[in-house]
This record gives sequence, structure tokens and C-alpha cells, in this order.
Amino acid sequence: MFTFTSAGYTTLLALAWGCLSAAEPGIPPVPDKQPPPVANDRSAFPTMLVPGFVVTELPISLTSLNNIEYRADGALYAGGYDGRFHLLTDSDGDGIEDEVRTFWSEKSANYPLGMVVKDGDLHTVLTDEVVRFRDTDNDGVPDRRETVIKGFDDPDLVAAPYLNHRRVDSSMALAWGPDGAWYLTMGNAGYNNPYWHDQKGKNGEMAGSNRYSTDKRRGCLLRIDARGKVELRASGLRYIMCLQFNEAGDLFGTEQEGATWVPNGNPFDEFLHIQSGRHYGFPPRHPTFLPRVVDEPSVWDFTPQHQSTCGFRFNTPGSTRGRFGPSFWENDAIVTGEARGKLWRTKLVSTDSGYVASSQLIADIGLLAVDCAISPAGDLVVCCHTGKPDWGNGPSGEGRLFKFRYVGKHDPQPIAVWASAKDETTIAFDRALDSTSNIGRHLQIQSGRFIDAGSHIEKMRPGYKVVQMQQRDSVSEVNIISANLTEDRRYLVVRSSPRTTAQNYAIRFREGADKHEACLSYDLCGLEANWRGEEGAAWSGWIPHPDLKESSELLRGSKDHDKLTAHVRTPGELRLKMRLNLFNMLQPATQPGSELGYEPKPETVTLILRSDATLQAKSTAGEVNRVSLHETRLVFENVADREWPEVSIAVATPVQKLKVSYTTDRDSTHERAPGIRRVMLPFAMPATELRNDRVIPELVGGDWNRGATLFKGKAACFTCHVMRGEGFAVGPDLNNLVHRDYASVLQDIVKPNAVINPDAIGYVVTKTKNEVVTGTRTGENQDELIISQPGGQSTKIKKPQILKVEPMKLSLMPEGLDKILTSTELRDLLTFLLTEPPVATN
Repeated sequence: MFTFTSAGYTTLLALAWGCLSAAEPGIPPVPDKQPPPVANDRSAFPTMLVPGFVVTELPISLTSLNNIEYRADGALYAGGYDGRFHLLTDSDGDGIEDEVRTFWSEKSANYPLGMVVKDGDLHTVLTDEVVRFRDTDNDGVPDRRETVIKGFDDPDLVAAPYLNHRRVDSSMALAWGPDGAWYLTMGNAGYNNPYWHDQKGKNGEMAGSNRYSTDKRRGCLLRIDARGKVELRASGLRYIMCLQFNEAGDLFGTEQEGATWVPNGNPFDEFLHIQSGRHYGFPPRHPTFLPRVVDEPSVWDFTPQHQSTCGFRFNTPGSTRGRFGPSFWENDAIVTGEARGKLWRTKLVSTDSGYVASSQLIADIGLLAVDCAISPAGDLVVCCHTGKPDWGNGPSGEGRLFKFRYVGKHDPQPIAVWASAKDETTIAFDRALDSTSNIGRHLQIQSGRFIDAGSHIEKMRPGYKVVQMQQRDSVSEVNIISANLTEDRRYLVVRSSPRTTAQNYAIRFREGADKHEACLSYDLCGLEANWRGEEGAAWSGWIPHPDLKESSELLRGSKDHDKLTAHVRTPGELRLKMRLNLFNMLQPATQPGSELGYEPKPETVTLILRSDATLQAKSTAGEVNRVSLHETRLVFENVADREWPEVSIAVATPVQKLKVSYTTDRDSTHERAPGIRRVMLPFAMPATELRNDRVIPELVGGDWNRGATLFKGKAACFTCHVMRGEGFAVGPDLNNLVHRDYASVLQDIVKPNAVINPDAIGYVVTKTKNEVVTGTRTGENQDELIISQPGGQSTKIKKPQILKVEPMKLSLMPEGLDKILTSTELRDLLTFLLTEPPVATN
């Protein structure tokens, strides 16, 4: 049952969300002194990939932080991975937070995963509860903890044996809606059992009945109004790490880490526009287990695999938040990527059929970037966990914070980069470059399937075999012939050897030898546009999307494209030419090397073109249906991979609108906007099919069956881990190790404290009678905490009996396992862990 905790304020509930019972104590004062940080590599430091910024590390010692958010007066709230809460302030007025006040010092396995500052008070979401911290004595520091809402969880799911019950499998991200309601997400609780099968087969495969349903309160978005009504708004959400409303009142979330354990492998980390009634692909549609859902595509996929998108903020200035960066960054989303230490700027354009996005990598953080916040002054702070990907060194590990400030406000800033011809690349700037700039002398372009702007300095790479495959893929230099500025010095045009393969290109340059190096990436997306006016004027060039509004917004600040916007409002004709990649419009991507286990039916895609002017369209494939002078529909049946039809559009001008949307036979009801990665230049050709063959040289000669015996015997792995149906679920599930790389798995065995998986955080629970229970947190409800111990023992501890809960600084897994095994035995064990069972032969 859903309940509010209040202190006789029932009549004010709809206005103020209630208060805590008067019996609940205030926050006891604690000393400001923080524990010494865990030793860490101090060489890691963010690198901006665009000019005009300085980065400063905050001189503060704290353990890892999960969430940060600014208060209107510039004080910074911080929620710790260890369950503690802090207030960070600037004591000397230099713009750098340097003072910490820990106002909630109790360490807990029930750590925050989402924070909101509302009416000056910090609100945070815990396992089955939203709490706020209030400053009742007006000294600027919270002194009372109050429960705002609780009881929204489903008791049946809390106890379901086929689900996971870690902290992240309960409530996660939190947002306060413009409609006066709370919005929060629930973790999927079935990352390794997505359809919630209630039994396991003899080889560890999921069996029995599949219990997943889109109306269950897991992997979903909940809306809770002022009367306490709980409404499930959307499903198919794996782990939403952050929720934010944009200026238009639309809700967005960062979806972390795809689906490594399911048949389609790990698609991509996603930026989602979360709409009521939609299903977002985890678990994905399945002909047997989930046949009737429509998997809503993301607004933007962060590629390649394993980025772990986490925190983000909309760069929308207001009374309590400044604008970060140059003016054309306004309203963009600033997004952190944990596993590879990234920071992106993602631009969004709203259309009648949905949002279209483009994204630019603006910084390589070099650490596990978890969350970000924008200050009232317009500075960006990023909090990072230390340690190695994916998970760092746990709640007790050192946390680091960095402040990014935009100081070069008069420096030319790159707006966009694109392939303007087979042998030509153009970079647009928001203002004229200096006439003495020798930018052309410091240019380099590289091409590769997985290359990005910061690939040359990337240090953080999670240990998965697909990441190894990405690193093995070839990278080549593009031969540069010349580089010249246009007459207005707003565009740099680079001539090079021709390139037609639709893959990624990274360009590096300096405005001068003493200037900061800028790094940008681009591809062969976009289309050719040509306009001819009745009075002889003309314009030709590249635009990112056939929807004229989208192109104009995505290229905000580009002077030459402003001319096209003006031209199409005068008499003439606009011609567009492109290729279209229409494969898997509503079918989630499949990671290279993964097998679905069934053959999905090819989609039939209908592309819909509408304009307020007369338009015509032609295509090298599909059926062209001219509905009227202002609407044409192109129907493409049984769309296949790497088959890109050519499409030409002619529109009479003046024209105000040219809208593009699509439907498919999977969902003919909702029109959606095709993303910019679906639109390719006419000369772009698909890259060759990617192969993900893997040979692990260190395992040559290893014996899988002997390794299986070691797993259950001498190595004793089964006492804490489940693998192919064997073992106890105390530490992480190991069934996905076939997706991991050799080096990272060996490190987990040899140095178990180097990276502490959230599934394996050890906690020391001290009970009121000085009894101590040590193990991993595998469940929690309103009444008790569940701790699992090696060998499968599970201890349920009533909350009134708990004196304190502290995260361990070290992993529960002891070091030295590699010492008790011979080199041959270690090879056999790793063969069992990293490879599929041998195929039986007659």
C-alpha cells in the first residue's frame, strides 16, 4: 500500500508533499573531517576536445559520489555511493568549492541513485522511498531527514525468487515534473533473466514460465501525484541512471549499458525521450516471450558499445542555472559516460513526429564520469569514481570532482564538421578565424569504423571482447591535399583523397602551434542540397536532415546555412539527394557476434514526406505513392541490411515546412522521425560486414571440462558465483564472461580489489547486540535487509536490530586464488569461464 509519512500536515499534503513524523529524529551533528582517500593514480585528468575551457579539480577529499546538484545560492549537494550526504561550498569566493560539510554521516547499502533540489531542499530516491533533507534552523546546512513518499514498490516483486534484488533493481532516477508530480524509474531486476523465467535448465539456461509483463513495477517509469496515486507510465527500461525534463516539459533519460546478457548482446547506451505508453526495448520484442510490444527507438545511441551513460543536465539557463559554454550550446544535453570516461553535448530538435538529435564528444574525462551539474554561474561540475571500468573501486573508493569553466568566449568555436564531397571536409565556426591562423598546418584526419574524436587519448576501456574487437579494427590516415579558409574565415575547407566508406572520421587541428588542439568526429551522414532561385540566385551544400527545421536547428550558428533558410522562402526550387539506411527501424540492434536464436521478420518501412509547397520524390527502390501535391509516401518492403536506396526530393519554394516521418508494419499507428544516422550522402557506401571472431592465444590448449571441475572444486568459485546453473548467487553472475576479455577476467582473479562490481560490494552490518554480519546486499524491503554470504547462506536482519551498515573497502573475494592453482589449472579455469562449452561429437 502506498503511504505518506507526515506530522499532522494532512491538509497540506497536496501542496507540500507532506512532512516527516515528529518522532523521527533530526540529523546529528558530525565532524567535517573526511576519511583519507584510497590511493589512486593522480595522473588521470580531463582533456577538453574543443577550445575555450579550463578545467580545475576541486580540492576536496571524498569517497565516490553518485549524484550532485546545485542549490540556487550556489551550494553543491553531493550524494555518496556509501550512503552519506554532503554540502560543498566556496569559502573564499574564487568560484571553486573547497569546503565540505557532511550533514548525513550514516554509511548504508541503501545509497542514492537520483537527486533533485526542490524549493531549496535536497530530495533523493532510496530503495523504496523518496526522502528530503531540510534546514530547519536556517544556517544553510540540512539538519532533518524526512520521508516524502514511500510504499510504491510491489511486495510480490520484492520477494520474487526469479528477480535480482540489488540496490539498482529498485527505484533509481528521480525528477520533479512540471505537472507537480514525482517521476522515478525502477531497475529491471532481470538483467540476466530479461523475460523473468522462473526456473533454470540443467545447463543454466532460463526455463519454466516467463513472468515478465509490461504492467509490472520493474524496468519502468512511475508517476506519483500529490494525492499519492501511483501510475506506471512506460516500460522496457533497463537501468535509467538519470531523468530530466527539458524546457518544453518533455522527459528524457539515460539508459545504461544495453543488454549484455540477452541474445542480442549489448546494443548501445541510449538517450531516450520517455513517453507514456511506450516500451523501450528491454526486454526486446520476442516471438514467444514478448510478441506484441513495439520497441521504441532511442533519440540517440552512444556508440560504440559499452559507454555506460549516466548523469546529464539540460543546458537551459534560468534563475538558478547559467548557460555552460557558447550560445549555440543552449538547451543541449550535457551527458556523462562512465565506463569510457566521456562527456558529450547532445543537441535535440523537436518535430511533430518526435525528437531528432546530434551529438558531439566534448571531453575525455579519463575517469569514471558518473554525474554532472551546472552552477548558477554556468560552470559544469563532473563527479567521478576512481578505479577501472566498469565499476571502479566501490563505495569506499576515492571520489574526484572537476569544474569546467568557459573562459575563451571570444575564441572561434567549431559548430559542426561534415563531408561536403567525396574528397572534401568542411568545419564551420561560430565566428571568423584570425587572418593569421595557420590552422591548415596542424591538421590530421583518421578513418575507422570505431574511431571518435578522443580515441587517440582514450584510456578507459571496459573489459569486453567486443571492445577488444573494436580496438583491433583498422584505423587509417586520410591523405590531406590542401586546407583553406573561406573568404569570411568562418569555414575551413579541407581537400583530401576520396573516401566513400560510411564509417567514422576523426579530425584534429590547432589554430596555431601554441593553441589548444581541437578534436572532432564526423561520418558520411547527411544529404546534398541544391537551391535555384527564379532570379538567378543559387545555393548548394550539405545539410544533416531533409526536415528543414531540423537542419536549421542542428546547424544553429552556421552563417552559410542561414542563407539557405532565407533562400527557401523565396521563389525557386530546392532539390535534395540522399541514400537511406532503413534497416531495423523498430528492431533493436544486435551486437556483432551475438545470435538472437530466431530470424526476425524484415520490416516494411513507409517514409512520409509532407510540405506546405508542391513536392515530388523519386527512389531507386520501393514504391512511390503521391498522395497529393503536398504529400508523398515511399514504401520499402522487406528492408535488408546494407541496402541503401537513393532518394531524390524536389520542392517548390517558397516553402516553410518539409516534414519527414516514417511508420513500419510493426507499428503503423505512430509516426516517428528518422534520426540523422539514417540519412546518408549519395556517394556513401556501406562498410563491409563486421566479423567478431575471437581467438584467445592464452587459452590455447586449455581444457573446458577440467575448468568446470575446478570451478566447483579446488577454485571454489561456486561458493559465491553462479555459472551455467551451478553455484550460489552471492557475488556477480558470471554467465556473461563469454563477452568479457581475457585480461580483465584474469585481473578479477589476481587482483579482486582493482574493480569492485556493484553486485559484489561487501557490507559489514553491526547489530544492536554487537553482532556482526558480513556479506553482499541481495535484497531489502521496508522491514529488513538481506545479506548473502559465501556458500549461499542468506541472513535476514530486521531493521530495528541494525546499528550501522558500512561498505567494505576491499572485495569479499580474497586475493591469491592464482597462487593456489598451477598455471595449467588457471588456464583451464579461464577456458571454462571465457568460452562456450565444447560441442559434443559422436
